[in-house]
Formats: sequence, C-alpha cells, structure tokens
Amino acid sequence: MKKVALFAPLLLVIALVTGMGFSVSAQTSGGVLHAAHDAEWTGLDPHVASTVSSFYVLANVVESLTTMDDNIEIAPLLATEWEQSEDGNTWTFHLREGVLFSNGEELTADTVVFSMNRILNPDTGSGRVSSVGGPDAVWEAVDTYTVTVTTPEPNAILPILLTNRGTSIVHPDSVDENGVIVVPIGTGPFTVEDLDGTISMTLAKNENYWQEGLPYLDAVEVTVIQEDAAREAALLGGEVDFITSIAPQAVEALQENPDVEVQVAPALAYKYLGLNLTREPLDNKLVRQAIAYAINREEICAAGDFGLCTPLYGGPIDTSSPWYFDYAPYEQDLDKARELLAEAGYPDGFEMELMPTSTYQDSVRQAQVLQAQLAQVGITTTINAPEWAEWLELEGSFQFDGYLCSWNGLTDVENYYYLQHRTDEVFNFTGYSNPEFDALVDEGRTMSDFDERYAIYEQANQILVDDAPYVYFYNPAFVRAMSPNVEGYVLRSDNANLYMNTWLGEGE
Repeated sequence: MKKVALFAPLLLVIALVTGMGFSVSAQTSGGVLHAAHDAEWTGLDPHVASTVSSFYVLANVVESLTTMDDNIEIAPLLATEWEQSEDGNTWTFHLREGVLFSNGEELTADTVVFSMNRILNPDTGSGRVSSVGGPDAVWEAVDTYTVTVTTPEPNAILPILLTNRGTSIVHPDSVDENGVIVVPIGTGPFTVEDLDGTISMTLAKNENYWQEGLPYLDAVEVTVIQEDAAREAALLGGEVDFITSIAPQAVEALQENPDVEVQVAPALAYKYLGLNLTREPLDNKLVRQAIAYAINREEICAAGDFGLCTPLYGGPIDTSSPWYFDYAPYEQDLDKARELLAEAGYPDGFEMELMPTSTYQDSVRQAQVLQAQLAQVGITTTINAPEWAEWLELEGSFQFDGYLCSWNGLTDVENYYYLQHRTDEVFNFTGYSNPEFDALVDEGRTMSDFDERYAIYEQANQILVDDAPYVYFYNPAFVRAMSPNVEGYVLRSDNANLYMNTWLGEGE
C-alpha cells in the first residue's frame, strides 16, 4: 500500500468578525445556548437529508470518517488514517478506537459498513451514493477497527468526499422498522431530545462524547423563526442568544449595535436559477443561453443579498478560488439575448414561471428583479413562491419552469460539478445530461494532482456554461449574529454550523 498525500482544498478561509469583535475569556462549561434557526429542518436522516436547515442540526449529532477543519482542510475524524492501494481501487480506513455512540455502543468497522451499505441501498434513496464510492463500491470490515472500500475504478478523492456529513456513521438502532431514521444515533457532541416536529428541539450534551472536555455547553435549545425581523428582534430582546441568519439589509445596523456580535464569512456556495430541461422551450440550449445573457447579475446580487456577494458570469466558482475558470461569457447583452431567442424560434419571447420560496426572502427578491429583466427581451414570467416543504416537493418532481435556490458546502471542485450536474444524480433537478460532461467529471475523480484535475474540470466547466442548464447569479456571504457572551463559535465558509466549541462567557 502507498500513502497518498491528498491535496487540500485551496480556498483560504478567513472569517471576518465585525461589530463587537471577539471578546476573550476563559472557556467555561455548562449552560444552555438559545439558538434561533432560520428554516425548518426537512428530516434528520443524514443519508437522505439535502437541506442546509437539516445539516445545521445534524452536524452536531453525527460524524463522518473524515472532516474539514475550520480552514477547510481535510482532517481525521472517526478515521485517524487512510491509505490507497497501489492499483488505486481500494482505500483502507483505520478507525479511532474508544469512540462511543450516544447510546453507549462502540463504533466499530461493522457499524461503518452498515452505514455505507445503507447509503448504497437504492431503497434508502440517498443522494450520497457517489460520495461513498458509487453503486458498485464494496465496503468490508477487515477487523474491529479497519474497513476497506473497493471501487471498480480508482477514486483519488474518496477521503475528501467522505468529509460530508451526508456520509455519516449512524448506529443501526437509528433505523426504524420502516427503514427510516427519525432521530439519528451518532457519535457527535450532542443528541436530539424533545423534538417537536420541524420547529423546535433540544441538542443535549452527549455524555459519551469521545473528545475530552467537549462540548462545553450542556445543551442548545433550538427554535425556528423564519421571519427575518422576528428573528432579529428575538436576539435584540434577549429571547435567544444566537441566530443563524440576518437579513442582508440589517447587517450594517447590527454591526454598529454594541449588544450584538456579527460574523461574516465568504461562502463556498452559489445562488442560481435552475431551468427545467424536460419542458419546452427550456429544453432548447439557445433559449437557456438567451436567459443567461438577458440578466444583470449586479442588480440581482443587490436585491438578493444587498451587495454581500460576488456576481458570476460563467460557471459557479468565483474569482477568489483556485478552481476559478476564466470562461465568463454572460455579461448582460440584451441584443444577444433577443438574437438567440429569434434563432430558437421565439422572436416574440414566451411565458414561464419562476419558483423562489417564501421561506427564503432573498430568492423572492431575486425573482422580482429577474422578472423585470427577462421582460426586456419578451420573456413574460409569473412568480410562484411556495413555502419550503412544498417548494422541495415541486423541485424534486420537476414541477417547475425555473427554480431559484442556492447550493452550499462546496469544499472541493467536484462538489460544484458532480452531484448537481451529472446525468441521473439525485440532486440533478434540471434533468441535465451531457455524456461528454459526464466523462470528464468521472475522469476528474480518478486523479489527485491539482494541475491535472484543473485541466479536466476546466473543460467540464465550459461545456456546462455553454449548455446553461443553470444560470448562476453570484457567490454570497454567510452571516451569523449573537450576543456578546457567546464565545468560541466559528462561522465557516462551508456553512457547517458547529456548536461543539461554543461556550457562554460574561460578554463585555
């Protein structure tokens, strides 16, 4: 076997702390943090969940074999070491010994194999099959603390893919008689208690947690307050200590408030319009390109996130990333858009529906601006903004023309191009399929050298941009706000919402 030095994702993450700034005090244990999340979780099965709101909770309950640290560099978690075989087809993971699930049972190779096979089982409906080696991957227990995974083709980036909490290890008792996980039993620092539907729960300290001294908090009481003003009022009024989001237009005022600490970080995410390629005329590439040329991304960025964002004129990666590709053809050009529509057979435009969600008001504001911009080239739009749960159902069943959303937690170049774009992947909600693109992203998985991978994904990016199944708007920033006595919380650019190192100090 040979050791493989995996490249680290190269985006330098710098959390910008504004407002009060960090107050420094000795770490203390105990106490309850009252946190208001901005959206309901849509299930707590880590192998099935796909929403940020679910992983805001799950990241504190379950753990994966590998992880990304606060600098977005790969690090050990439940696996302490890993190596790839000479032929590249087999990875071996050495498990951390002495790790207990929250029910007191020990983490072993058998529980890892159980979790991976559950992800691979088509009946589970997981969108993470490709992240654990693909449908033909074989996970096996070598001994109590060693597991292997063998794939038909070499997979050079598997340890990076396994950093995702969607591949977490769960205890078999998590799964009920219907094959469903309602409350996961994990090895994370907290357990789910007092669950009330999708609007409130308590994250209670896991007394069996393997990292000595952690977590500092006894519990986090989580409630969901969807409306921005109400959430911010709850923080200012002292009803909660911490909120996961604030309206972009409120950032400046809260930064100036001495009773609030605001954290802002660049986001490994993008916001976009997804077009339904199973419907006319959106199945026509020329029509999709016309939409891409018709829009002004600066205006959408200003409306959606009040300028806390970087416009995208080509693919989904912004200029600050080493994975940025210098192919950006879509500066607004209304004449070009009209020319493409005429060439496609729609000189007078057409009608379509835009589907943001009322749960995320930034997407509604984006849709309103988009509506006016598309009207300039004859595309008449209506806006349908259902609440989040209905929105997810419509998106998942292709009942839309164009949906507005964001894609988060993008720690490697493959995260941008595989799950949401490759043919028949679970998260490919536009129906996009291009064999040439698929072949490139498949090849990208087999290599670890940065330059070789860059050349592969540069080709894939250009194909994707030209095909335009998605119209990328911009990369946003993430924002959190909290009381000055909340210490140790780190806002990460992958949007991992971790309470493990948070404690309650005296504030200033």
